[in-house]
Amino acid sequence: MTSAEAVKNEIERFLRSREPEVLCITGAWGVGKTYTWQTVLDRVRAKRATGLSRYSYVSLFGISSLEGLKTAVFENMEFLLPEGSTGLERILSGGNSIVKGGKQLMGAAAALPIPYLGGALSKAQPLLFSAIRNQIVCVDDLERRGALAVKDVLGLISYLREQRSCKVVLLLNRTQLDEPGEKEFADFFEKVIDVHLVFAPTAAEAVAIAIDQDDDLSKLIREHCQKLDISNIRVVKKIERLINMLKDPVLSKFGPDVTRQVVHSMVMFGWRKLDVGANPPSIAYLQRNEFDRYLSNEHGTDDNGDDRGDHQRWDVILAQYDWGALDELDQALMTFVESSIFDIEEIVSKAAAVEANQKQRGRMVAFEEAWRPFHDGFGNNEDEVCESIIAGIRNNFEVVSRPNLDAAISVLAELGRNDDVEALLDFATTHGGDEFWTSDDPFHRRVSDPRIQSVVEERRKATGPVFQFDKDLLSTAQSMNGDKLAQLAAVPIERYQQLFENSAGLDLHNYIYAAFEYRKIGNATEDMKKVISNAEEALRRIARKSKLNEIRVRKYEISLGTPGGDPDDSKQ
Repeated sequence: MTSAEAVKNEIERFLRSREPEVLCITGAWGVGKTYTWQTVLDRVRAKRATGLSRYSYVSLFGISSLEGLKTAVFENMEFLLPEGSTGLERILSGGNSIVKGGKQLMGAAAALPIPYLGGALSKAQPLLFSAIRNQIVCVDDLERRGALAVKDVLGLISYLREQRSCKVVLLLNRTQLDEPGEKEFADFFEKVIDVHLVFAPTAAEAVAIAIDQDDDLSKLIREHCQKLDISNIRVVKKIERLINMLKDPVLSKFGPDVTRQVVHSMVMFGWRKLDVGANPPSIAYLQRNEFDRYLSNEHGTDDNGDDRGDHQRWDVILAQYDWGALDELDQALMTFVESSIFDIEEIVSKAAAVEANQKQRGRMVAFEEAWRPFHDGFGNNEDEVCESIIAGIRNNFEVVSRPNLDAAISVLAELGRNDDVEALLDFATTHGGDEFWTSDDPFHRRVSDPRIQSVVEERRKATGPVFQFDKDLLSTAQSMNGDKLAQLAAVPIERYQQLFENSAGLDLHNYIYAAFEYRKIGNATEDMKKVISNAEEALRRIARKSKLNEIRVRKYEISLGTPGGDPDDSKQ
């Protein structure tokens, strides 16, 4: 039996018994003392199984006098019996309305402008307390009382048990009692308290108490709260409430992967914001990626004011929780929790982008899996291999590149699947846009199939922009566009020479350095090498026109190859 179950069982025994006694339940704030008491009370009450029929709940928060406490006990009295079928039950349950009316009357009496009448009714309050007998009384928040002394509270509790045959439950966080209060509590503890229970539920117990629904979202919230070892029921309930705010306007629009990410992030952000006593990671620490956190810890570069002694504990928590780098959806959720500004459009927009990326990653995985029959065996399964490759291309065309299509066409062609080749090419021609057919491959992979090359050339002719030598020389040095590079490589040396000779100042330097930008690339393509070669030869020709030009060209580190001279003299 868990500690939470033991407390629940003892509360139920207490409620079912008619014997006067005092039950004391202590525990930290937020662990669910009041919640658990009320839950068990409601359950026993619904079964009409309480030993006594009347009940008062009183929070001592702000109560500063014994008379105020007595009045509160009377004002909050209610009958526990539900409305029944017998005359007696109806009379008793109707007492709740009578008591409620009495409360309103007493409140109005205190405020009456007629001194005699108002004062007379107010003086009658002690008489009303005499009605408190043979009932259950719950006294909560002893540590939050006003000027009321703890010994006076315990004295009244003892009086209710001994003289009024009441059953009293006292709920408090003993660690938060002030020094005089703790001394008085300790001095009178043995005399007043019959049964003492410490309520310290585990995270699993606390989460189960706070979230008792079994729908998928509730299960997901419970799972993540347990991962963070959150034992504060009040915090768990607030986190649940925050996530439920996103349920209809956000989560209902997206799939389970987005929901899992939202819950994963919201539980962490909610815990950080709401459970300060647990010393969770700072918001700045959560925003760092794992490598950044490592560097700050290793080299002492942290400048966020965090206690560096906490970092090791935080790192363990974040690792166990699988906390990684934040994306834009996480940032939007963090803003919501931290600022309480609920920007639905922003969160929905970021969630849509995340789901699109997730779908794309899923297609990439599916496309890779389509090649597994080809790569992962030597079985006689040609039909399976070809069908899987074709389906992989068709079903995941959004992530297929021209080199991917070329590889598929090559395999099918070698296997003599000409009909499949033509059908796949028709599909790609129909579904592939201009970007698919005309953009450069970022890895400079070549396409070998002539049919694909033909489609590429046709599309590029139809969509390609007009070639402008001077502008494209500058822009291609940044974009590395393969088509433009091919056009620049085809420009004759004479045109490079003409461009350099007709330019001056910053324009001249920009043109020359743009042509030599490809010197920095270790695996330069043939087109890049041709651009470098043409520009160098153009400068050699300019250098040969005069001694002054020869000196000017030397700074570009070109082998001039002048007659009777060392080709490398220009580098000295």
